[in-house]
Amino acid sequence: MEELKLYNWYGETFDNILPAASGNIKAYKKQVYNIFSRQATKIKNQENIDKDLFLRARTKLQDNLKRNLDSHKVAYKNKVAVLKDSIKKLAFSESSVSLLNFEIKKIKHSLKDTQTYAKEFVYSLTKSADDLEDKVKNIKKLQITTKNEENELFKKYTIFNILKLYITTFNDFDFDISKLKDKLLPIEQVWIDKLGNKSSKFFKEIFDGIEEQRLSLLRRKNELERKYNQTYLKEKELYHREKQAIILESKQKILQLEYEYKSKVSELNSLNKHKKIESLAKIEEQKQLILAKEQKNKELFEKIKLKSVQEVQNIKSKYKEQKLFNKQRAKLQLNKDLYGFLSKRVTDLPKINFDFNNLSLEEITQKNVNISNELLNYKNNSNNPLVKISFETYYSKTNILRNQYEFSLLLKSQLKYLIGKSKQSYTYEGKFNLEESKALKERFIDYRLTRLKYREEKILAKTKIFKLKESGELTKEKEKNTILFNEIKNKYNQNIKELKAKLQEKVISKQAYKNKLYEYKIEKKESINEVKLQSKSLANKEILKTIFWREFAETKVNKKLYESKITEAQKSIPIETMKNLRWLSLFLGIIFPGLSEVLLFKQYVKGIIMSIFSIFAWVLIIPFAFGFYWDQMGGIPGFSDLGKSLHDINKGILTDARLYLFGGVISVLLMVFVFIYFIVSGLGAYKVAKYLEYGSRPSKWSHTKRWLNTSGFPWVISILGWVLMLFIVATPIITSVLVSFTNYGYLHEAPGRTVDWVGLKNWGYWWEFRENKMFLSLGRVLGWTAIWTVASTFLPISFGIIIAVLTNSQRIRFKKIFRLIYILPWAIPAFVTLTFLKTAFKEGSDGYINTIMLSLNLIERPLNWLSEINSARVLVIIVQTWIAYAFIFMLVTGNLQSIPKDIYEAGSVDGAKGRQLFWYLTLPSLLLSISPMLIGQFVGAFNNFTTISIFTGGGPNFAESTIFGEASTDIIISWVYKLTTGAANFEGNQAFAAALTTLAAIFSIAVGARGFIKSMSRRD
Repeated sequence: MEELKLYNWYGETFDNILPAASGNIKAYKKQVYNIFSRQATKIKNQENIDKDLFLRARTKLQDNLKRNLDSHKVAYKNKVAVLKDSIKKLAFSESSVSLLNFEIKKIKHSLKDTQTYAKEFVYSLTKSADDLEDKVKNIKKLQITTKNEENELFKKYTIFNILKLYITTFNDFDFDISKLKDKLLPIEQVWIDKLGNKSSKFFKEIFDGIEEQRLSLLRRKNELERKYNQTYLKEKELYHREKQAIILESKQKILQLEYEYKSKVSELNSLNKHKKIESLAKIEEQKQLILAKEQKNKELFEKIKLKSVQEVQNIKSKYKEQKLFNKQRAKLQLNKDLYGFLSKRVTDLPKINFDFNNLSLEEITQKNVNISNELLNYKNNSNNPLVKISFETYYSKTNILRNQYEFSLLLKSQLKYLIGKSKQSYTYEGKFNLEESKALKERFIDYRLTRLKYREEKILAKTKIFKLKESGELTKEKEKNTILFNEIKNKYNQNIKELKAKLQEKVISKQAYKNKLYEYKIEKKESINEVKLQSKSLANKEILKTIFWREFAETKVNKKLYESKITEAQKSIPIETMKNLRWLSLFLGIIFPGLSEVLLFKQYVKGIIMSIFSIFAWVLIIPFAFGFYWDQMGGIPGFSDLGKSLHDINKGILTDARLYLFGGVISVLLMVFVFIYFIVSGLGAYKVAKYLEYGSRPSKWSHTKRWLNTSGFPWVISILGWVLMLFIVATPIITSVLVSFTNYGYLHEAPGRTVDWVGLKNWGYWWEFRENKMFLSLGRVLGWTAIWTVASTFLPISFGIIIAVLTNSQRIRFKKIFRLIYILPWAIPAFVTLTFLKTAFKEGSDGYINTIMLSLNLIERPLNWLSEINSARVLVIIVQTWIAYAFIFMLVTGNLQSIPKDIYEAGSVDGAKGRQLFWYLTLPSLLLSISPMLIGQFVGAFNNFTTISIFTGGGPNFAESTIFGEASTDIIISWVYKLTTGAANFEGNQAFAAALTTLAAIFSIAVGARGFIKSMSRRD
């Protein structure tokens, strides 16, 4: 059987200091449970690691599967495409005319190639270093060759063209060319006349040769088609079989990996449980033997412990008596410090004995009084400014309090040392006390040395300034420093003046001006610092000015050193506990967070802070959530009937269902926060108790504070953000969703009337109102909403990208002016723009657009821009494009500046043109960086109430309108607004509008979320 082991935070194992303390049934069982629990935790951690590796491997296999399937599909398509392409290329063999067209095209291409070759040859001669005569000879030779080639090509072209013309004109193959006499060109007729009577035979022979070639190609095409028809089905079947095999292989690998990691975890857990059962059984077998030794071990342990407890009690009682003595000792040391400082700098000090050994409290108190009086007499009789300043500094209230605090640390260190020496014989708490004593003593020394160092520095600086003032050197230094500072300032101003003149004369660039200006500023600052260092008065004043912060920083470092030593002791030295505190700490942590920390773990600061939040929760939040403190909000109980049971018109009690609903939502959210806080606190206490049972000490407040300042800081600052988001964003949204499950609206307006829960009734209104043309109304609104969303998203995006790319071109000058002009629509408030444009497109001659077009004779009569459905819809999309493109323009312009120029240079080197650079480099880079904003633009367009409401008001109306009041430019959100403002009066109309709003929100959220997820995965 294994005896009880202790584990520190580093996982190191320790035996009990006193073996008798662990020689009992409880200790043996606890060791078994500790081993089992630690192993279970280790297995769980390993499971998380293995699971993460499995998920990564699965993702990798799925990605590989997708790539393999894509590659397999491409290979299959390529196999089929080769045959298809071969058949397609032989398509001209279907008829003689097709073959002739094919040959004519070949002749045209050959002629074009010949001409291109001639041009390039002549151009190369202009760049060559040959003699003029050689160049002329080469050109003449080229003319002859080119002319012969062109003649041959023309002959072929004429023959094929005549054959094509004859076949398409007549249905016979006698090739009586005389029939084409009226359709031939003069040059073609001359060439035919040269053939004479042989022309028909000539063309027939040529046609027979072409036809023979065509039939050969047609047979080849038919053979390929037959092969394709036979191969296609086999290839398709083979493709699907191989595809399924690839998928199956990938799934098998995934299942194998999942089985391996899960079976490994299961095997380890079962082995751990088996070991636990075996160990407990072994303890039961040896139970009598253990019990026989247990009583003896217990008596031995209690004897040692009792002796130590009595010693500790004596030490603590003496500690209380020592506090007063320690205070007098601190005062004595203060006088000694002052005396020691003065003894190094003055010679007429009286001799004073500071020995306090074997003195009682009354004696040391009297000695302090005598020493203080003697020192004060010396001060009063001395004319040395150093003495007076020293007394002021050492006897200041701050210095006295800090001196007393330092000696309290020393006394506490002595107490911890004595307690540790007493306890170290049977518990690790003694070792911890000794380490704590050592850290406290070092803290006392560090604090004391720091304080004395800066006190001496302060006294010397003040004394030097006093002497300078007395001797009159201070005034002289001030005058001298003023002159020097003025010289530095004048020199700086002169340098700046000369630098500006050089910039205006364009002797230096703007960047060089900025760099030089920065250099002059540094030079000025360094000169001022040099003057201060050389001046005695300014140097000492600087010392006094900075002494507080320098001392504060050093004291802070000393404190951190102490905290790090305590933390290291807390992590490395274990603690003994035989109590099972897990479930008790979990219960206390859930009921009242902070109680476990104070009562069980001695984490007093953390426990008090948590207790304050717990009191706040129990006293304010929980009662408020259940309807206390404010009668107009019923809290969570008020959710049941929304205040209907209390509503009584006769008694003048008018409960507002809106407040009950809103208050219920807030109450639920508050309770969720409280519940999460209580659960997290309980789990945290459970975890601390679990490690305490292992032997790991609870962390100190310094450790918690360091966590809050480092890795815990993001969590702390996020809490406020989450709270604000839930109460400012989530609460109204949840309330509006819940409204859709009530009959709030017409005939149920709060607070005059009651509101009831109706379930999904509002969500089924579209079916109940089908006879009132609800489907027609919904279809009109949804159809236009889809058109509006797509158009008002992609048009501004396209327009903004095009303008941004054009203004970013290297060929464009005055880019800043153009950019300023293009952002004007964004700079002007949308309300102002929409109001102006609505007036501009006003009907009749009052509208600016009609007036301008009439004066230019572009129209004969004024147009009704906003009274016709098509024109109103087109105009509202154009107006939205005008308003929205500027934002996209600015966004894209910023991102274009961040695209590296190297990739464009690399693309140009590879032969890419401007169009290819845009489609394959610029646009993908832009879409990758601005895709989240484009998704937001889409969602914003879907819910764009402002433009519709101000510019068209949803109109014009349809010729056949329904009772639901939809108009031709109404989108879902504007139509819902009409329903809520009385366009259609039916019971619960506002709740029905809330249901429609919820559906629209679900759609926009789904689109936005999917877009964001895809953009993130694409970025990854």
